Amino acid sequence: MKVPYTTAKYYNWPEIQELIAQWCKAFPDLIKSYPIGKTYEGRDIICLEITAPGAPAHEKPGYYVDANFHAGEITGSAVALYTVSWFLENYDRDSEVTELLTNYAWYIVPRVCIDGSEMYMNTPYTLRSSTRIFPFTEDQPGLHAEDINGDGVITQMRVQDPHGEWKVSQTDPRLMVRRRPDDFGGTYYRLYQEGRIVDFNGIEVPIARPRWGLDLNRNMPAFWDIDAKQIGSGDYALSEPEAKAVADFLINKKNIAGAMSYHTFGNVHLRPCCTIPDSKMDKVDLEAYKLLGTLGAEITDYGHCGVYDAFTFDQSKPYRGAYMDWVYNHRGILSWSTELWSAMVASGVDKQKFEAPPKPKSDKEQEADMLKVFEWHDKEGLDGFMPWTKFEHPQLGEVEIGGWKHKYMFQNPPEQFLPDVCEKNMRFTNMQARAMARIEVRKVNVEKVADGLYRVSCGIVNGGYLNTAGTNLATQIAVCKPIEVAISGDDIEVAQGKAKLELGHIPGRSEKKAEWLVMAQPGSVITITACGERAGTYRHELVIAD
Repeated sequence: MKVPYTTAKYYNWPEIQELIAQWCKAFPDLIKSYPIGKTYEGRDIICLEITAPGAPAHEKPGYYVDANFHAGEITGSAVALYTVSWFLENYDRDSEVTELLTNYAWYIVPRVCIDGSEMYMNTPYTLRSSTRIFPFTEDQPGLHAEDINGDGVITQMRVQDPHGEWKVSQTDPRLMVRRRPDDFGGTYYRLYQEGRIVDFNGIEVPIARPRWGLDLNRNMPAFWDIDAKQIGSGDYALSEPEAKAVADFLINKKNIAGAMSYHTFGNVHLRPCCTIPDSKMDKVDLEAYKLLGTLGAEITDYGHCGVYDAFTFDQSKPYRGAYMDWVYNHRGILSWSTELWSAMVASGVDKQKFEAPPKPKSDKEQEADMLKVFEWHDKEGLDGFMPWTKFEHPQLGEVEIGGWKHKYMFQNPPEQFLPDVCEKNMRFTNMQARAMARIEVRKVNVEKVADGLYRVSCGIVNGGYLNTAGTNLATQIAVCKPIEVAISGDDIEVAQGKAKLELGHIPGRSEKKAEWLVMAQPGSVITITACGERAGTYRHELVIAD
């Protein structure tokens, strides 16, 4: 390898910047980097443009990948960086990589929410997205997460209380389970997140809204609503610089036909829509989504589903302002959001089939599930649990602090599991890209009509599975120019009609005919150029025979 890169590692932002600098120095013909905007704190959001030498990136179908729309979901950055390394190190050595870079342009933003991820990785705090305080400028009354005992991790607090809702599991003393309605006479607890209480009245411990209340994945324009109705949505659609940077980039890069946004957790490939059921989606696009999801599941063993139908707990409150809904519904781009990793699946707990809205499990089922997680955790020799330890809390008195280290157990995998997560999810994204439209000129025929007059015809074929607009919806909302084919040459003249023809869009693996009547002489060089914003540019050159 020309650039040292460790798959089983979470990289912070300075380390990612160093990786990018080394990649650009080692592979100048394959990769370039540039900022697409700035974060709230002023950091550059970097895009890596990767494609093989030859045709420029904008003349190839483009696939876009981003990660860390949510600050703590750093597994996504690991997959994005793995993909970059795999492309660069294997080009011209591996036929699949060579094809993926020769035929397509890749745009990879390894970290969108840089400010929040830096806080997440370098402090005990967990936050959803931006470090901008929202919607209040001061901490609200109630319990706020804090590392009270100073061990560098925010876990949980349990407080003995005869009226508490929790008790210790009889099977594993580390596990807290809900108290049954008929439980009396035992030892019971109140269970809280580790933290401090603002305006504590000595009795009540309400849960306060976190000081960092923004959610970039609710700040996009599609079906946006105010924070009171959709928590985290921001002051208005695209109010946050990170969300606006991504939106502007996807609007300006006309060749992008597919998009993947990496999140955690759940072991599922999510697709539109977030606000309507599958029954109201475009039928052609729905069929494509389902087929690609099924093929992807063979690669990753993840589930796949529409968000509204099978990933929304309360369908009366659908997710609004979501990235994938904007990318698909407003831009007509085939978009996915993959929820990477699941400790529950890794530990052998039955995985959600994602065929209907998830249903809550009973207390007994939840206890059984968590016991399996503990068994797996111990077998793998992981360090994901903090033993319950007595501590004198400044407000609650004697408590015990302990519990799961959520960041690198449930939200993200322990580092040794990253290689498998990265490899199979990169393969899923590669498969998505290879399904995109790709036009070619073929079956070229030149027929002499008279001296100096020739009929030139050809077929313009879409060799990909998807529509040349990217999606069927894109043709309806007219966000992508139709396919154009033109004939040109220094010594020719179009005798009838126009040199440039508009063919509309071409469905997957379909073909349309183009024809011209041209005045030319033997030996004249003619170029036929077919162009699709999202399907690439293809040129065919021929010489008029004697």
